[in-house]
This record gives sequence, structure tokens and C-alpha cells, in this order.
Amino acid sequence: MTSRERMIATLNHEKPDQVPIELDWRDEVWEAVRKHLKLETDTEVAKFLGADTHRDVGLPEHWGEFEKRVNGELSGPFGHIGRTILHDERTFENQWGVVQRVGSDGKYLEWVDGPFTKTDDLDSFDWPDDSVFVDDPSIAGKVETLKREGYWVLGDSGMHPFKQAWHMRGFENFLCDYIANPEWVEAIYERILQYTLAACRRSAEAGVDMLDFWGDVAMQDNMMVPPDSWRRLDKPVWKRIIEETRKINPAIKFFFHSDGDTRPIIPDIIELGFDILNPIQPECVNPARIKAQYGDQITLDGGGSVQRTLPLGTRDDVCREVDFLMTTCAYNGGYIFRASNVVSFDCPVENVIAFYEAARDWDLSKLAGPPETIPDEPPCMSVAVH
Repeated sequence: MTSRERMIATLNHEKPDQVPIELDWRDEVWEAVRKHLKLETDTEVAKFLGADTHRDVGLPEHWGEFEKRVNGELSGPFGHIGRTILHDERTFENQWGVVQRVGSDGKYLEWVDGPFTKTDDLDSFDWPDDSVFVDDPSIAGKVETLKREGYWVLGDSGMHPFKQAWHMRGFENFLCDYIANPEWVEAIYERILQYTLAACRRSAEAGVDMLDFWGDVAMQDNMMVPPDSWRRLDKPVWKRIIEETRKINPAIKFFFHSDGDTRPIIPDIIELGFDILNPIQPECVNPARIKAQYGDQITLDGGGSVQRTLPLGTRDDVCREVDFLMTTCAYNGGYIFRASNVVSFDCPVENVIAFYEAARDWDLSKLAGPPETIPDEPPCMSVAVH
């Protein structure tokens, strides 16, 4: 099967030839794995580990006023940030007026400020809409070519409303608004939506396979916001995004990410029409139980522990975790293998390679159906945390 065929089978809850494997690694990890395997390129690494290679097709944009203020380039902990507004050698401002700082060691990114930390006047910001996107009639052809080459194609999904709102307002401020000033939350969501809906519509018109949204609404043991408030404020926004996009392309898939314990809203995520739930973080939820309860309604993605097993476990711990995920989550399709967040520099390269080699070599043919019993907790919880 090609990567594309494998993803289609998995999302249809059919058994593919192997579970799709996704690699999300820090640059330091890519470098360490290349060196360890004596390979030259990331593409060679992905092929060696049996990883499914998707392709991203972005939309060209032109932010006139922002680009007039651009004064330099910067690299950060997750790659090249590019041309931006530099406040100093480590601090930069993006086109949304959000100021961030690269840590002194270059390994982390710190939020600093946003355009609404000191004002709630939404008219004080020059909001983007469809006009920032540059028409490019060649995009649909690029998407079709990638599909013919066997790739699963991701489009430009715009901004995650919750994440973008708190970046512009400040996290504590926004959580206060969420409870005390929900009308303001609805108002800023409406402004963000003009851009997000435009991106989704254009991507759908280009024929991409999927739109993915990355942003957290949960913590290690609970939601960041009350589930009822999320249903009141965020759920209608997602409903609008999905419904309006599928008016253009009914077949397009939607991917929902949130770290933490999202169990209170999983039924809502399914009801909204999301196709993939990521990352089923094993320190917060038991992936096997999520699969047993919801696995026939949504595809699960992730589950590998980046807090315990990959950084702190032995090779046996790593292989045991892969076996657990495959046995309890991969039956009847509907499962994509990856770590539950970006694999970081604190993970020994031997563990990283063992994790993905075990997944690559795992024989799906021995899976006849769900396990007879579900473990009380994922194996990562038995890995000692120093």
C-alpha cells in the first residue's frame, strides 16, 4: 500500500498492510537518528523506519502592513522561524501581534505578549481575512500530483481559535474572559474565524485530504476550561468550521489535537465530525479504554509516552509499549502510530529507533480482534520517573 492507501483504509476502519507511522521529532532528534543510522537525509530515515510520508500544501499569503515592518530572520527550537519583526536578538513578533522569545539555550519558545493583554478593544487590531491569501491556480494541480504519487495531503487549516485567542489575549486573561466575559470570547472567535474559514475553504477547493488543528484545551488531569463552557463557546465554532468546509468538499477529513485528559469532550468531538483524535496521551488516559469505548467512531492517533517511556524507559519498556498500543488500539483499523507529542532531545536515540522499528515490524495479521481484557493502565505508568 502507498501512504495514501494506508491512511484511507485506516480511516475507513479497515485493516491496512501496516499501521500508519508518523514521525514528529525535534531537530536534535532527527540529527541524532541520522547519525546513528548513518543515513544522510530525513527522507531516508523515514523510509528506513517505515514511516508514512504525508505532504503539506500551504496557501501563499501577503500581510502588507506586517511585511513592511519585518526587519530580520530568526531560527527557533522547532526550526526556521523565518523573516519576522525582531524586538531583539531572541524576541520576535508575528503577523498576529503575538510576541515570543527563544530561550537562551535555544531549546524552548516563551510567550511574551499579545495585542489584547492591555486592552479588550478588538477594533485596535487589523484583522486578516480572505484578502491575505494570494490566488495561486496551480495549488489544485500540486495536490492532485501528490495524491497520484501516493501521498496523504494536508492543507492549510488557518488558526486554532482557542489557541490563537489566548496567544493574543494572554493565557490567564483569556481564562478569566472564558468565565466572566464569554461575549468577548465569542467576539474574538468571530474575528479569528474569518481567517480560519478562508483558509479551510481554499484548502478544500484545492482538494486536500485533511485539515489538522493543533492546540490544547486540556491539562494532565482535567480540562483547562469547564466542559460545559467549552460546549457553549468552542463547540459551535468547530461545527461552523467543519460544516462550511464540507459544503465545498464533503470527503475532507478533520484532525483534532489536544494534550491532556480530553475525555469529557470526546463524545462532542465525535459528534462534530472530527475523524482523528490525537494524541491519546497515556499519562492522562488509557488508550486501550478510549479505543474500546470510541474506536468504532473515530480514528485514534498517538499514544506513545514522551514523559516516561521514551526518555526514561529501557529498550524492553519501549517494545512493551509498542506491543500494548498495537494490541489494544490497532485492531479493525482506526489507529495511527506516533508518540503523544513531539519527541524531544531528552529521549535516548536508541529508544527512539527501537520504538519505531518495533512499530514497523509489528505483524498486524496476528490481530483477530479486540483483546480479551483491557489493562488497568498503560505500561508507561510503570516506568520510574526520576
